[in-house]
Amino acid sequence: MKNFKVKALKCMMMLAASAFTFFALSTSASACTWGFYQPEEPKCLREE
Repeated sequence: MKNFKVKALKCMMMLAASAFTFFALSTSASACTWGFYQPEEPKCLREE
């Protein structure tokens, strides 16, 4: 029974980590797409 609990806990942790990673990536991508987060362009990358 203890082995089952360990496997279930690992599975739940993996699912939670995957869900949080997906949420973080989708949030950051949509923020950049909609213009809510526009980081300042570095001087070395600017075309003058």
